[in-house]
This record gives sequence, C-alpha cells and structure tokens, in this order.
Amino acid sequence: MHKKQQIILRHIEGMSNREIARQLGMSKDTVNKYVREYDQQRQQLLANSPGTDKDSILQSFVEEPTYDASGRSPTKVTGEVEQLILECLEENRRKRESGRQKQQMKIVDIHAYIRKKGYDVSYSSVKRTVRRLRNTSPEAFIRQEYQPGQTCEFDWGTVKLNIGGTGYRKYQMAVFTAADSNNRFARLYKSQDTAAFLESHADFFSYCGGAFHEMVYDNMKVAVKRFVGTTEKEPTEAMLQISAYYGFRYRFCNVASGNEKGHVERSVEYVRRRVFSQPGCDVFATLADANRFLQAECEKLNQLKGADGVIPAEEFQTEKKHLLPAVPKFECCIRQKAHVDKYATVVFLQNHYSVPDTLVDKDLEIRVYTDRLLICKDGKLVAQHPRSFRNHVWVIDIYHYLRTLRRKPGALARSTAMLQADTQIKYIYETYYSENPKAFLDTLPIIREKGTSRVLQALRELDRMTTSDKSADKVRVICDNHDAEGRNAVGSDRISRLTQQTLPDYDLLMKAMNRPERTAV
Repeated sequence: MHKKQQIILRHIEGMSNREIARQLGMSKDTVNKYVREYDQQRQQLLANSPGTDKDSILQSFVEEPTYDASGRSPTKVTGEVEQLILECLEENRRKRESGRQKQQMKIVDIHAYIRKKGYDVSYSSVKRTVRRLRNTSPEAFIRQEYQPGQTCEFDWGTVKLNIGGTGYRKYQMAVFTAADSNNRFARLYKSQDTAAFLESHADFFSYCGGAFHEMVYDNMKVAVKRFVGTTEKEPTEAMLQISAYYGFRYRFCNVASGNEKGHVERSVEYVRRRVFSQPGCDVFATLADANRFLQAECEKLNQLKGADGVIPAEEFQTEKKHLLPAVPKFECCIRQKAHVDKYATVVFLQNHYSVPDTLVDKDLEIRVYTDRLLICKDGKLVAQHPRSFRNHVWVIDIYHYLRTLRRKPGALARSTAMLQADTQIKYIYETYYSENPKAFLDTLPIIREKGTSRVLQALRELDRMTTSDKSADKVRVICDNHDAEGRNAVGSDRISRLTQQTLPDYDLLMKAMNRPERTAV
C-alpha cells in the first residue's frame, strides 16, 4: 500500500513511469498498471457522469492491492506429500478406535513427520491440506455465561521443582478456577492419585467457605472409572463420595475437548508460568514451603485486573455468597484392607510397610493420605509411616521387631530394620553394643521412651565411670536421675519466680504496718 501511494504521488508530480520504477526498485509493468488505474478512476470522477459510484472510486485510491491466487496450484504439496498426510490421518483413526486418543498426531506432528521424510513443506501448507482432506470447516465455539457460585473447573498440571535438595522432579499441581470470577486456587502433591484428588477438593472448599453447585472435569482416571458407550462415563467411588458429601453436581467434558473447561486449561499454564518461572522460584526446603509460596502467589494473581477490567478476588467475594453451605472438612484418605505377611509388613502399591511383629497373619486396615500411611486394627492405630512414592520399597520401623529380634539377636546387624534406623541409633549400636546385641535390644525401649540424645548422654557418663557394663538398667537409672534433676531445677526456678513476684507485695504490707495511725478529729 505504501509503494502504491509513492507511485501515485510521483505520477502527480510529473515523473515518468520508467523513472518511478527505477527509484522504487519495481517492475515498470507494475508502475504502469497503478498509474493507468489511477488515471481512469480520476477521469471518471472529473466527468461526474450520472451513475458514477464516487465512494467506490475514492475507496480504490486507498485500498491495498489484491492478487488473484485462485488459479494457482500448490508446488510443495506433491502427490507423495499428500499420500504421507493421508497415512497419518489413517493412523489417527486407528488410534481412536483402539482407545489411544491421546497419542494421535496433531497437525504440527504431521508437519514434523513430513519434514523428517525429507520434504521441504511449510506448516501452513500441511494445515490447509489436512483441512481439505478431512473435508471439514474450522470449528466454531459458543461463548458461555456463568452465574456466581454456579460452576468451577478442575484440572491437573505438572511442574518440575527442586524440593529438599533432591534435584528437579515432577510434582502434580491441582488447579481450581471459578468460571464466573476467574479466581484461582492451586495445591502441589507428589502424586496424581485419589488421596490427592480428595484432599485438594477438601482444601479448596475450606478456602471457599462452601462448595460450588457444579464441578467440571476432563476424563481423568481419579474421576472416571470407565466409559459406558461413547458418551456416558461411570464415576469413581471417590468422585461419588466427595460429590455426595459436599452436595455438588459433576460434569465430564467430551473426549479431546479441553475447550469445554477452557478457564482451567489456561489457568494451569498461567499459574505455572507466573508462579514458578522466575529465577529462584522453583527451589524449596519442603513441599509445605512450596505450597505456602504457591498460595501466596495465587492470591497476588487474583488481585490483578483482567482484560475485562474485573479483579477476580473482588468478584469471588460475590461468588462466595451463592455457594452451597459449608460442612466439616472431608477425611481425605484411601481405605483398603491388608493382610500382614511373614515379614510383619503390609503392602500398598508394591511397597512394604512394617507393623508390630505380634500381628503377623492378621487382617488390618490401611488409611493412605497424601504424605503418610496409617495402619489400624479394629479402629485402633498400630503403626504409622511416611508414605513412599517409589516402587518396591521396604519402610521398616525397628521397634516393630523387638520381640522377634530378642529371639534372633544375630539377625540384627544386617537387618533392613537396622539399616533404616536413625543414624544415632546406628551409632549407639556400633559404638557400645556391636558385641552384645541382646543388651542393645533391651536398651531400644529406653531409646524410644527417652530419646537417642539422652540415652547417648547416659552411655557417655558410663564411659567416664570406666565401667564396661552398659546394661539397660544402668542406662535407665541415669536417665531417670537426669529427669529428677530437671524436675527439681524447674521446681526451684518456679519457687524463685513466685518469691520475686511476692516481694513487692510484702514490702507494701510492711510499709502499711509501720505507718503511724491517724487520729480521728
């Protein structure tokens, strides 16, 4: 358009077409064309004959030049390229029929595949060809309007963080987005499992002070148990439990239709980028620290004004008034039965967790949370362990095997229980009891009761007494003496503090008693 104007201006100044073409570096035929069109249109305006469309002529002076490409044929998309595209589309059809929808090739993947085969073809050419071969028109979307407190969308996202100095690992981020206010809430978990699904909802509804009337999900495994036909989905037991407890309806998107929950689809990427992309914002001491940082940053994002001028945090206050009534927080755990094997362990997800050796061959109940695992018998807690997210791991507590080890003390040194014991417990064993495992086993209950540091202090005192006897009885006597001394010190300190508080009152009393009596007149 700019060059067209330059041509017309130079023509008006009287410059020849050849000179215009030379100065602008254009073809003389192109210059002749624009000059000829301008002269014809100008003559029509000057003639002012009846039926002249002045508006159209004036518009042609300033409109951009157009080119007729209808007769052109593609030069890069040859028959071989088109055949490769057809093969990719047929492969996608086979994957859909076999239930592998998420492994289909997108247009960008088809383009990369064709380039890999050695054909120099652009992405736009492949896109046009795919559209023509599918014989489909571009999809249209229907804008939705939401009522306050009516709908909320949920999705999972993955983020890589360095927590506890273990290096960068994948963590699962649960993201909730209110459809009306666009207010966001997120939590991090080690695994995308049922316990995390339930806990994230319980935390979110506690944060909201109530539940939304409808929750929207895609076809995630923790929510959809199986497909019934082509469109119906059977929810999981966890989905039924959480929805019945809080009273909300649930709705699942169609397959490969993430746009049906477009708020949260964008929120996962938006929160991940805005919260964890800056330098130093992806390293934390603990997962709890990472979650506190994530929550604080989400609150900041909710205070930002959106493209429509709305501040999500302010609109969310209106939504909270329309939520379902708040109920006590849901207990977020996976419950299942387990049988104790000959190693006094129960198995959950291929990992072994120890229980007291008196429970071998018993049936127990496991309650699995996002960070810990509780084991109960007849409703009473018998063991508790931090949850392991690796495979084929043995999580052993040495105190669970005291009875068995007393009968088999020789098995102590190389046992998994000793290898997984606290480093101070290992030090006590190797330093004082490596030649006398039975005495160590008698000392273990004292370590559990008094703590490793106090038992180690008692053993060092026995060393100073130049005695070789490190029996459990002597260790207990020294620890009990330390406890008595501590109680006496605390009692003495308490008496001293009470005395100091009483002294000022005593002084006032003495002054009152020594004051001369006043005689009434």
